[in-house]
Amino acid sequence: MKRWVSAVLVTLALFMVAASLNVEGGGYKYSYIVDSDGTANVTITFSSPTPGSSWLLVPKNFTHWICEVVKGNITQSNLSEAYPISYAFYENFSFTYIPGKEGFELKITYNASYVAFIEEPFGFFFSTQISSNPQDDLEIVVALPLGSSLDASVYGVDGGYTIREVGGRVWVEVEDPPSSGRLAIEFTLPNLQANLITLTEGCFRVEAASRYMDLAQHYLSLYSEVYPSLQEIFEVELEEIEVKLYVPSMEDVASGVGGFVPFRAGRPGAINLNLFYVRAVEGTMELIALHELVHHFLWKVGIQPSRLWVHEGLAEYISIELGKNMGLGEGVEEHEEEIVEIASNLNNLGFIQDWSFEQQGDLTPYYAASYHIFKTLGDEFGGLNFYHDFFNYVAAKGEVSDDVTVIECLSLAANQSLFERFREWGFELPPMDLSEARLLAERQAEGLPSWCQPARMIARLFLKISYQLEEAGFFALAEASVKVATWISKNASVLSLFIYSLIVASLVTSIWFFKHYQALK
Repeated sequence: MKRWVSAVLVTLALFMVAASLNVEGGGYKYSYIVDSDGTANVTITFSSPTPGSSWLLVPKNFTHWICEVVKGNITQSNLSEAYPISYAFYENFSFTYIPGKEGFELKITYNASYVAFIEEPFGFFFSTQISSNPQDDLEIVVALPLGSSLDASVYGVDGGYTIREVGGRVWVEVEDPPSSGRLAIEFTLPNLQANLITLTEGCFRVEAASRYMDLAQHYLSLYSEVYPSLQEIFEVELEEIEVKLYVPSMEDVASGVGGFVPFRAGRPGAINLNLFYVRAVEGTMELIALHELVHHFLWKVGIQPSRLWVHEGLAEYISIELGKNMGLGEGVEEHEEEIVEIASNLNNLGFIQDWSFEQQGDLTPYYAASYHIFKTLGDEFGGLNFYHDFFNYVAAKGEVSDDVTVIECLSLAANQSLFERFREWGFELPPMDLSEARLLAERQAEGLPSWCQPARMIARLFLKISYQLEEAGFFALAEASVKVATWISKNASVLSLFIYSLIVASLVTSIWFFKHYQALK
């Protein structure tokens, strides 16, 4: 998700090297007429009194656009991939032109959905890509939806804009090109009230402004479809889950917040999904929706939100795996590639142990490091089936709120101790304690071949004694029992052969005594 937002906000200064001939006096005017549903009629006009060449970015695949030469003629034109930055939704339209008697004028028009997001009294406008030959002049006009007030905040330009009322609606006029190729406006519709709708199915209840009913139904269907798979993985059922499709602020967009689940008094609240991401590549918002739902399952099975690296790492891993299984689209693969690349540049992953809700700054490395851990273990030990076993051990604990218990449950699911692996990743863990030593001994005993059954049985007996001694408060004796069990497992083959030899010797002796006794009679 972060990479897509960065591409949206990236500076276009490098386009100067790709611009063709400059014509003094050439200029672009971008006009957005936004309706009450947030759809915009976009008109781009280019005019010049003298011949030359220019370029601009036009929609690639999300809408049909129309090009009309109003004055003069185009002598040559070309559509190509944008360079040096490639865009998922835009391509470069370059053209060479000559003016007529009244100069040259080119008009490009198209309609774009979700240019503004509205839930009265709040609204958020985010332009389509505004990128053209930087040597040509550029101005922007945005007619906000009817009912908008003059109290609006404009982002993406350093200055040089006016907000005024024209013909009963608010116009934002920008005199300079946006520094990042996008213009954003937070606006209000103070005298209007949102018409909210609620859709329910199973344990899910989705709320949104009525203009987003189709989106509400889509994500309700998505949750209903994936719920059985998550039930199978976690073996728990959720109670009523509230989902809200919300209008973002500029801060949400700039920081890359795709969605969130607030935790209050240790309990998860409603799933909040940022409507802005319906404009991202296919599968992006669906992946966000899955990620947030997994948080509810993690809490329900017993993983406390204080272990943020566990919550976020597993929410990333499980949502990505399910997203790929469901064929959700390019957004899933793109997001995975991004965090894998980030994680590959991290040498020490232990910093995520201190991750908390108060963490400030760029959190991408935290998500990447957490995902890397669960992705690595999943690849090695069986993927979602491995985590199914892990969640069973977590549920047996009742509640997991510390790193040692998390790693202990992961070790049980992996059938081997993972404490040393986490130490290698940079985790600060206490020296091997009784619990970890017993876990190692249990794994060693479980891994013995079947013919070593005598040693395995004795080792299990000493481990059981260790649990009982620990519960009784005899920690030294409990530790000694674990050490005995460990020694038995390490020497299982010799000990088992010795026991088998004793059994054979006992049988031979018994048979000899029996025959000798019969002979005496």
